[in-house]
Amino acid sequence: MSRMEEVLSRIKKGTTIRSIVKELDMNRSTLLAMIEFMVDEQYLKQVDMHCSCSTSNLCEQCQCSDADTDHGTVMYTLTPKGLRFIS
Repeated sequence: MSRMEEVLSRIKKGTTIRSIVKELDMNRSTLLAMIEFMVDEQYLKQVDMHCSCSTSNLCEQCQCSDADTDHGTVMYTLTPKGLRFIS
């Protein structure tokens, strides 16, 4: 299985970026570049999930403070092209 197939399969299962980095022994920057490529090539679609506590002081206590972007949690979903690639 190629590295791209491994990443797509894990994203399909809902695996976090942090876990993928650990499981595949990758640099985070390499994985993020790979994901950006897969979004650009339409294997993945980015879904923004904004923090529900962004207007309060609770972000220090929830996962929002650990988000991959400054705008909230980012999730990815496989497109039909991505699903075909891993099948």
